[in-house]
Amino acid sequence: MNTTLWREKSRAILSTMEQQELIEKIKRLPQDRVAEVESFVDSLARRDNSSNRENLHQALTDYAVQHAGTKADFDPELEAAATDHLLGQATEQ
Repeated sequence: MNTTLWREKSRAILSTMEQQELIEKIKRLPQDRVAEVESFVDSLARRDNSSNRENLHQALTDYAVQHAGTKADFDPELEAAATDHLLGQATEQ
């Protein structure tokens, strides 16, 4: 199961009462422990973001490999614009 789907299901499972109980537990902690909880939650969020970036990178790589050299890889208008741009730069020098 991908991370985003799991996270959405987890939020749905965690009822408002459970959320409030968790908040109350955190409120009862000493301030230094609250800082630890915050740091832990931040590290989980960073790990999720990193995983999402890795998944996106892999999906883009797979797409590029699959479509390299095909019509999906070639845009005549974009190629013409890039060629015109490069030729324009060459004449300026």
